[in-house]
Amino acid sequence: MRQTPAPHSNTTTTGDTIYIQDKAVPALNVLYGTTSASSFLGSIATAGAGELHTTPASSYTYALPGRLAGLNVIQTSGFYKPLTGSLTSRDIFVGNIPNNNSGAGPTDNTEFNLQLRGHNASLGQHPIVVIDGVQREFYSLDPESIGSVSVLKDALSTIMLGQNSARGALIVTTRQPVVGAPRVSFTAETGVQTPLQLPKPLPAYQYAYLLNEALLNDGKTPAYTAADFTAYRNQNDPAGHPDVNWYNTILRDHSSLNRYNLHVTGGGNTARYVVGLNYMNQNGMFVSDDANPYNTNAQLKRYMINSRIEIDVNRNFNVGLQLFGRLQDGTQPGATTAAILQGLLTTPNNAYPVYNANKSFGGTSNYTQNLLAQTIASGYMTDHQRDVMVNLDLGYKLDNWVKGWWVKAKGNVSVQTASNQDRSKQAPVFSQSISASGDTAYHRYGSTINQVNNFTGTSWARYRFVQLSTGYNRQFGDHNVGGMLLFDQKNVLLNYDIPSSLTNFAAKATYSYAEKYFAEGAVNYSGYDRFAPGNRYGLFYAGGLGWNMAKENWMQSLSGWLNQLKWRVTYGRTGNANIDIYGYYMWRQYFTQVAGTYPIGNNYPNGAGLAEQGVPGSQVLANVSATWEKADKLNAGVDMAFLNNRLLLTADYYHERYSDVMQTRGRSIALIGSSYPVENIGINLYEGGELTLTWQDRIGALNYFFTGNGAVQQSKVIFMDEQLQPNSWNVRTGHPVGQRYGLVADGLFQTGAEAASAPTIAGYTPHAGDIRYKDLTGDGVIDQFDIAPMGKERPMIYYGFTAGFHFKGIEASILLQGVANREQYVGNNYTDAGFQAQNNGYSQAYEPALGRWIPENGATATYPRLTAGGSGYNYSPLFQSSSYFLRNGNYLRVKNVAIGYNLPYTWLRKIKLRGIKIFANAQNLFTHAAYDGVDPEVPFPNYPMQKVINTGITVKL
Repeated sequence: MRQTPAPHSNTTTTGDTIYIQDKAVPALNVLYGTTSASSFLGSIATAGAGELHTTPASSYTYALPGRLAGLNVIQTSGFYKPLTGSLTSRDIFVGNIPNNNSGAGPTDNTEFNLQLRGHNASLGQHPIVVIDGVQREFYSLDPESIGSVSVLKDALSTIMLGQNSARGALIVTTRQPVVGAPRVSFTAETGVQTPLQLPKPLPAYQYAYLLNEALLNDGKTPAYTAADFTAYRNQNDPAGHPDVNWYNTILRDHSSLNRYNLHVTGGGNTARYVVGLNYMNQNGMFVSDDANPYNTNAQLKRYMINSRIEIDVNRNFNVGLQLFGRLQDGTQPGATTAAILQGLLTTPNNAYPVYNANKSFGGTSNYTQNLLAQTIASGYMTDHQRDVMVNLDLGYKLDNWVKGWWVKAKGNVSVQTASNQDRSKQAPVFSQSISASGDTAYHRYGSTINQVNNFTGTSWARYRFVQLSTGYNRQFGDHNVGGMLLFDQKNVLLNYDIPSSLTNFAAKATYSYAEKYFAEGAVNYSGYDRFAPGNRYGLFYAGGLGWNMAKENWMQSLSGWLNQLKWRVTYGRTGNANIDIYGYYMWRQYFTQVAGTYPIGNNYPNGAGLAEQGVPGSQVLANVSATWEKADKLNAGVDMAFLNNRLLLTADYYHERYSDVMQTRGRSIALIGSSYPVENIGINLYEGGELTLTWQDRIGALNYFFTGNGAVQQSKVIFMDEQLQPNSWNVRTGHPVGQRYGLVADGLFQTGAEAASAPTIAGYTPHAGDIRYKDLTGDGVIDQFDIAPMGKERPMIYYGFTAGFHFKGIEASILLQGVANREQYVGNNYTDAGFQAQNNGYSQAYEPALGRWIPENGATATYPRLTAGGSGYNYSPLFQSSSYFLRNGNYLRVKNVAIGYNLPYTWLRKIKLRGIKIFANAQNLFTHAAYDGVDPEVPFPNYPMQKVINTGITVKL
């Protein structure tokens, strides 16, 4: 797409501003092309380049929370998760956004789950990613090269995806070449990262006191004496009575994030180009030792190139060539980031000293690895990812034959390799003691493991995409008629796996009259070769109608303040080829060797060879009827503009019925000796509404805007073939998708007599201070029939608010993002689950334990009585959750703040510069959470979310 240079006015069309939106949007970037905003009938939300570029992060995914109505972006880690395995078909080049549950494939986006309109990513319903018309992952794209990110949410907008159309689409459009003299832009940024929230461990003397209390509650002998408490308080015996805040010991106060971007664009009417080069270096939060000849801290380095050239061979024929390349290297301590953070969470302050008197690493028989040794003396592990992607676009206008007729062809080839290297080692630990004669002795625990040099995984992937299309668009007076025929095929080959192929044959027709009445329809005959022969192809369809009421003659009396009032509705049947999650070729029966069974037809004297031979056996039945999931989607919306487009409103209502959802039958029986397969039996319902409201205006030299967006989402399980239940509260049908179930808590027992007379759980004797569970059946026993939905079943609310201004070269913006009607379960976190057993000892205690039940504060206690080694009664009753540990999960984040100053152009032109911008921005600056015991998105021991303070400069030639 050709662009002409923007004038020296800071409008959003320059691609790097943050303060005001373009009132007249000429075109929307949609699936496989563009369309006019006035004729678009679907549901779309868009973030521009200016919004994305103010985010100081390794991936532009960090910029999406709170910006796109209907898209809930959930962060799961504050740092890239290193590659530890081989590529899988679930997360390499299949066009989906990977998340922490989707496999071990290499990706830049290991930190987020994306949910569109409440659909669960773990169910394979996350949105498809399409970059410049090709399905591919985020990691292949330099964030500074992005022109816009849009999310398509309705059936009509995504129907061309065929068997992936139910999932919605995230449309990423890169910057386009600009006609004119070469324009060079260089940006240098440096940021400081600090953990947004870390657990608050109790000091050793409080830990010792509370552990004694827990042991006494269990009828056990206290572990610490009064002399121990004194030594811990005085901290005069670091070897015998250590008090080590391990968080302060192995974590840095801050770490760095540096990014450098160079962009060059230019050309004439015949040939145009744009090239972007990017370097990023993000360091982790672990301390390091300068004596090491290598880096042991977590680190992510990345070099990227994104280039595009467009050539108009003649006035009808054009060619586009695009190249993406990436070199990425990740590092982590040899003990691995995950293991260190888990140990950090569970190791008590008094477990062992950091160093002994002889400078050896401290440890005990229970703790044979020292946390600092794991951080700085365990070697390192690296992962390396290399990929090259090439796009070729051809277009020809056939106006000489039929006016408005065109043909296009697109091809993409992508190759990726990934490997990881293990250079880990292990240092021993020593326990220091004083003998009766006063001599110092050291007892060694653990073993010395010399540094290894292993390649633990090498994998590759090859991806090919071909698309052919032809279309027609022509204006006849007030009538506009258009249509398109499309064929595409995506082939994926992972390592030595069998290639997969997804094919689409699609057609679309459009009509509008006087920019007032609109109609559109599309069909797609789509096939996926992972299904059984005869079940691979299906027909998907969608249609839409629109009416811009403001164009009616009888509405012209309101034209002074009402500029647009467009009603629109779409409906369609979409699909989701979800078979890869559950194992492709599940339609073939397979057998495994069942040991210990006498093989029919063979004779073994005295039973010899039975265990070794075994016989073929089937563990799971084949599903010869496996097919795609179906989603019938209705979307109704309105677009309104008032007061000369200063006030804009977009609202949508959706109703989506998913059927043939892949699930395992609840009523399966074991009489046949094999398990039932995953089948297309589930039915789920999703519905909700979305609203985006914008005010934008100019007062003299001041440009400003306010934008708010919100989404209300709710779901319901319509059918899941569950077992017949004796009680209404045991039934899961009719409740929200993903509803948490468990025992319903009713406070704490205040007296022993109260506990003794309460309904019981088999194997447990409750005491004063334990959780009281509701006996919903009234039979005097707490069992599986008392399990019920936990928490409030209310619609989830997601919202964001953005404001910004520009005044005489100064620009600023702020983004707030929040969630309401959310509940958070904290019972599976060590900070809220008592003294769990750890290496034959007891794990660390945290601030919530100070609110434990004791007779003196029974009425105000916020935590059950303490028990040593954890209490199955309080923390995992019947291996279930307990509503006692549900917390209010509502929160509001100051997600992004940015400020910049553009030097006056009148100064710069004297030195032949187009612009200099000095800026600062911050990410995750502040969080207000209803429950502040853990981060509402990234609970420890996941790598904590980072607060980033960033400064930079942009120079334009």
